[in-house]
Amino acid sequence: MRMRRIRHLRWFLLAMLFAIGPASFAQDNGPVAVSVVVVKKVKMAPKLAVPGTVVSRYDSHIAAEVDGNVEWVADVGDQIKQGDVVARLDQHLMQMQYDSDSAEVARLRATLHYDQLQATRMERLARANAVAASDRDSAISTRDVDKAQLAEAEAALAKSKYDLEHSQIRAPFPGRVAQRLINPGEYASTGTAVVRLVDIDDIEVSAPAPISVARFLQPGTPVTVLVEGKPVVTKVRTAVPVGDVNSRTVEIRLTISRADALVGEAVRVLLPSAQPKDVLAVPRDALVLREDNTYVFRVSKAGLAERIAVETGSEDGNLVAVDGDLAAGDRVVIKGAERLEAGQKVHAAQAS
Repeated sequence: MRMRRIRHLRWFLLAMLFAIGPASFAQDNGPVAVSVVVVKKVKMAPKLAVPGTVVSRYDSHIAAEVDGNVEWVADVGDQIKQGDVVARLDQHLMQMQYDSDSAEVARLRATLHYDQLQATRMERLARANAVAASDRDSAISTRDVDKAQLAEAEAALAKSKYDLEHSQIRAPFPGRVAQRLINPGEYASTGTAVVRLVDIDDIEVSAPAPISVARFLQPGTPVTVLVEGKPVVTKVRTAVPVGDVNSRTVEIRLTISRADALVGEAVRVLLPSAQPKDVLAVPRDALVLREDNTYVFRVSKAGLAERIAVETGSEDGNLVAVDGDLAAGDRVVIKGAERLEAGQKVHAAQAS
C-alpha cells in the first residue's frame, strides 16, 4: 500500500512539471542575467555586395638602371626601408670607367689652363702688334676647343658616376620583398626587374562598382567590407570616374588597415545601391537564427523576455536593419538570448 502511494506521488510530480513548462521552472530558479541595447532609428541604404581585393598602393617590380652581373639580391620576406639596397651589381668595370673618365677630366683641365694663359698672352701681344692676328686667333680657337672637350669629358664622368652609384639598386619606398626576379650570377640589363617590392602598411581595397551605384560613392562615403565574414567599416578613398565599356563598372578604392587584412586577400564589399532611408536597426548579436524564422528577444517593462519575429534588411557595420513588431527605444537582448524562452524573467543590464 505504501509503495503504491509513493508511485502515485511520483506520477503527480512529473505531471506538475510538464504542466508548468521549462520557462516557469526557470523562473523559479530566479531571473536570467542578460545584456541589452536599445533599438535605434538610423539612416541606412540598401546594399549591393561586390567582390574586392586587398592591394598595396605601392607594389612595384624594382628594375636595374644599368647593365652588369648580379652580385647580391635581397631575400624574399626582407623588410626594406626607403633607400635601402635591394640588389647589387658588379662594380669593377664601372669603377675602371669612372677612374678613366676622372683622369681625362683632370688632363683636359690642365690643358685648358695652359691654353687659356696662352690665349691671354697672344691677345696682349696682338694689341702691341708683336704677333700676327692669325696667331692670336689660333690661340683663342685652341682654348675654346679645350673648353668644349672638357665639357664633354665632364658629362662622360657624370655618366660614369651615375652608373657606379646605380650599380646598387635601392628601394624607392619602404616595404617587403615579395619575390626575387633575378638571382646572383645572372646578367641584368637596363630595365631588368630584380625584385618585387610591396608596401604592406599602405594598403586599400580595390573593387568594381556598377556604374548605376557610382553616384552614391563619393570620397568619404562609409562602406562595410567583409573580411572572412567579419565586418570592417571603412570609407571610400576615391571612385575612378571612368567606366569599363564591357563590364559597365568603375573602380573604387577603400582605405583599410593592415591589422584588418593582408595584401591579396579576397573580401566582399557592401555598397549602397540607393539613397539612405530611416530604418530600425539592432546589433548583429541581437539576432537569434532558427530554422523557422529569425528572432530578437525584447525585454518588457515587467522584465519578461518577449520573442519577436523579424525580417532583416540592409547592414551597416555591426548594425542590421530589422522589420517587425519593434519600436525605437525598445530594449533587445544581445547577450544571453540563446538560452532564453518566451516569458522568462530576466535581469537586464545595459551593454557597454
